[in-house]
Amino acid sequence: MDANVFDRSPAGTRWFFRLRLEDLIALTFFLFTLALHVIVGGLREAAGNPADVLIIIPAVALLLVKELVHYFLNSKETRLESSGDVREFVRPFWGILRDWFPFLVILMMYYSLWGDATHLLVTRDRDAQLIAIDQRLFGFQASVAIQRFVSPPLTAWMQFAYAFHLWNIPLVACFIYICRPRQRFREMMSGLIAVSFFGLLGYLLVPAIGPMYTLRHLYTVPLAQPLAVFSQQINFMDLARIRRDCFPSLHVGMAFVVWLHAWRNSKRLALILAPLVLSLFVSTVYLRYHYLADCVAGFILALVSFWLANELSARCGELVLPLRVPPFLRGGRPAPRGLEEFPIHDFRLTIGKPK
Repeated sequence: MDANVFDRSPAGTRWFFRLRLEDLIALTFFLFTLALHVIVGGLREAAGNPADVLIIIPAVALLLVKELVHYFLNSKETRLESSGDVREFVRPFWGILRDWFPFLVILMMYYSLWGDATHLLVTRDRDAQLIAIDQRLFGFQASVAIQRFVSPPLTAWMQFAYAFHLWNIPLVACFIYICRPRQRFREMMSGLIAVSFFGLLGYLLVPAIGPMYTLRHLYTVPLAQPLAVFSQQINFMDLARIRRDCFPSLHVGMAFVVWLHAWRNSKRLALILAPLVLSLFVSTVYLRYHYLADCVAGFILALVSFWLANELSARCGELVLPLRVPPFLRGGRPAPRGLEEFPIHDFRLTIGKPK
């Protein structure tokens, strides 16, 4: 069972604020993007648009509120018998919600780049550079070369495989959550948030709209297929996408991280998923969403995130922040009337483990 978010030291002089690794990565991303909006907007002397931070500020608040709720549900101090009973009833449900919270965090991270946020650092799209990289490394444009294999049945399968991304993550997550130790589940969540963190930074550093738009003059075979259900799924995903989510391919990166965790926890499950995951990789190029360089970057990013998240989870699954408690909060003494008995310098924030 997780330790309390706020634990008091035996002397009552400190509170230890405990922040999960996955929450820390997300919080770092939100604060970074918020700082970008403020700093870059100020340098360009652009008028601030409240919609630019519509996701970021509520996301930061939600992360902090989540930890406060966890504290009150897991506090060792019993306030009222009735409230204690309520906490005991709610605690297991809250534990499940807290474990699965990173899924919501990933969505908030993604949609924090809605609108023109991907042009905060680099104001011009880098599609021409990605096209040149593909031409130099591989000698062709993969989405154009693969046209010779396009057919309605194959297009239907590729659209299904691409949409399988929505089901692949919760499927493997549910298996690990139910059948494996909870730490394995948290490592997977940390890996997904890590690959999202680096992938979204890639969107900021290399904004691109993809070959569907830049190479359309080279496509001679339409991607038509008879099954409307798959087309509707793709249309929904297109509608929900941010404008520039090309480099690196998070479809590839996240799917590969999930598959690596499936292999780590159940080789049978990984082998069953392998054809679908491989088809998902191919679909990103076949459906003309990504350059081949995007997919290669996604693979590399997945391997780095998988290793990094597992290492950090083993070394520091949570970050402990000791917060010095003001004198009037120790020992249940009432709060003072004046601020002179509550000096600001009594608060001190450091990083470390409780002794």
